[in-house]
Amino acid sequence: MKEHLFPLFPDGRRGISIAAKLSLMIIAGVGAIFLAIVFYGYSTSRAVLQEEFAARMENLGNAAESKFRQIPRVAEAVTRDLVSMLTFFNPSPGKIPEMMRVLLESHSEVSGLSIGFSKQAADPLLRNFCPIVFRRGGSILYQDLAQELDWTVQDWYQLPLQMGKPLWTEPFFGDDGSGAMMVNYSVPVYDSSWRYLASVGASLELNWLAGIISAMEVGGKGYVFLVTSNGAFVSHPRRELLMRETLFTVAEMENRPDLIPLGYSMIRGETGVHSLYDPLRGRLLVFFRPVGDMGWSLGIVFPEEEVLDDIIRLRRVQTFLGLGGLMALLLMVFFISGRISGPIRRLKDATQRLSSGDLNAPLPPASGRDEVALLTVSFASMRENLLLHLDRLKAETAARERISSELDIARSIQMSLVPRTFPPFPQDGRIDLYARLEPAREVGGDFYDFFQTDEDHLMLVVGDVSGKGIPAALFMAVTRSFVKALAAASGGCPSPAELMAAVNDRIVEGNEACMFVTLSFVLVDLRDGSFRYAGGGHPFPRLFGSEGAAALPPVKGPLVGAMQGMRFEEGSGRLKPGEGLFLFTDGVTEAFNADEALLSEDVMDGWISETRSLGSEALVLEMRLRISAFAGEAEQSDDITMLCFRYEGPKPRTRQPE
Repeated sequence: MKEHLFPLFPDGRRGISIAAKLSLMIIAGVGAIFLAIVFYGYSTSRAVLQEEFAARMENLGNAAESKFRQIPRVAEAVTRDLVSMLTFFNPSPGKIPEMMRVLLESHSEVSGLSIGFSKQAADPLLRNFCPIVFRRGGSILYQDLAQELDWTVQDWYQLPLQMGKPLWTEPFFGDDGSGAMMVNYSVPVYDSSWRYLASVGASLELNWLAGIISAMEVGGKGYVFLVTSNGAFVSHPRRELLMRETLFTVAEMENRPDLIPLGYSMIRGETGVHSLYDPLRGRLLVFFRPVGDMGWSLGIVFPEEEVLDDIIRLRRVQTFLGLGGLMALLLMVFFISGRISGPIRRLKDATQRLSSGDLNAPLPPASGRDEVALLTVSFASMRENLLLHLDRLKAETAARERISSELDIARSIQMSLVPRTFPPFPQDGRIDLYARLEPAREVGGDFYDFFQTDEDHLMLVVGDVSGKGIPAALFMAVTRSFVKALAAASGGCPSPAELMAAVNDRIVEGNEACMFVTLSFVLVDLRDGSFRYAGGGHPFPRLFGSEGAAALPPVKGPLVGAMQGMRFEEGSGRLKPGEGLFLFTDGVTEAFNADEALLSEDVMDGWISETRSLGSEALVLEMRLRISAFAGEAEQSDDITMLCFRYEGPKPRTRQPE
């Protein structure tokens, strides 16, 4: 069974059979459809139940709303009467307390009345007058607050003054020692000249809230809470929160950030349902709506499991039935897929023998007319083709090995054509010279050479043949031979420009392949360091010394081998002792890295300046290391050739002992 479902691969790891994959994909597809149906049914039922919950809570809220409006209207009525008395009768300060006492006696729901006169009132007797009447111990007492505090900074005075309209203050605890919560309804009063006269207030105890909230039958584990326009609790099962905390401070203390959006929705007077998570009670649903004219908001809380209890039970039953059905379907699919994949397994066993090299291994009979039979016929045809291909491959491999061997020999021959003994002139103390050639392929078209035309003249040569590979290598060998032969024929001190023109004419003869070469010649007079140079389409050498490195002044010179009769200009200069010349091909400056960025001549010049104090060999090797570091993993695309000559000064020639 294990081999049937999880076959062992040659690397020692097990895979998953077609039967297992087919079974799993069918189960996954059916399971996804089943889950989608269950999820859709659950979501739809959940939405319906939440709508029913919101409607039921809306009915409770509406019932509470009508009750909330009854008691506060008493405060509105008594303040309206008090304002009328002040504006129409214009009583003297001595009669005002008695008027207030009579009004308070006739409205038992009101706990106290207050009048805070403006300090800019027209009547000077009223400017420092703040009478209040209030209930205490069954009696109605009178007090002038102006004798104890500045009433003009109190909320019940300032808010109507600033807002210009009646409003309810935030709840507060009364100072009569009873600990009862109270709220004040304040009204602005203006005189006949529309100057501010006073703020009139009526205080109510909030004990009537308990009766309204207890009458709301929420049932189960639900509860009701009430918050002010600032989110402060005025009713909640947790008594320690009343008038001490808000929805926002509880959210911070209990690390419940989901209370913050609920708080903003409630203080904005919105109606809706929020879902919250309580660490102790789990997921909760909160219905909220504004109540009364005080800007307060009512919240009704229910555990979500109570609201969704029926649908949760239905979901569990559906889940158990679905899992059972999936298990039965899985067994059936495994059985059917095993019957279908049997011929494939037998074909797999045969192909494993083929893959191990036994091309004569028998294949199972191609029974039936299905895809497996076609696959068996295809494997049989593949086996015959493999036998033919192997025969051809053996012949091609032998030929490729011969070519590789010949290329290795060609590389050795090419490298033997350029000088490789350093120092090349150990008997001449005036010369410090080193060169390096690295073809991009087995063989290439770059070359360098140096030779003394007589005892006091040294010729430096660097060239780059167009193209790469064996044709470029052959053309390079021909060019090098022409250079040495024509230099020898021209005498001990050949002109670089004339020598390059002669080489050009010889190369053009019979150049049916239309190849060309770029050349750089420098002839150095070892007696005083003077030199002459010419270039044929080649980068100009760099002169380096104590002041850094710079290219030699350019002289005109076309590509060598392109046309007959071309002429080349010649430049000159002088090397001081310790200064030198650096000749190179474009494989140096056109080396690129993994980001395909070129090295550039400016970078090369900077490197030469940094390494100019080194000997010629050390300088060339350091340059090669820096080129490799710049290129990184990028493949070398062109031949790289560097030649460095340092003039040591007109020192006497020395002879090695024989």
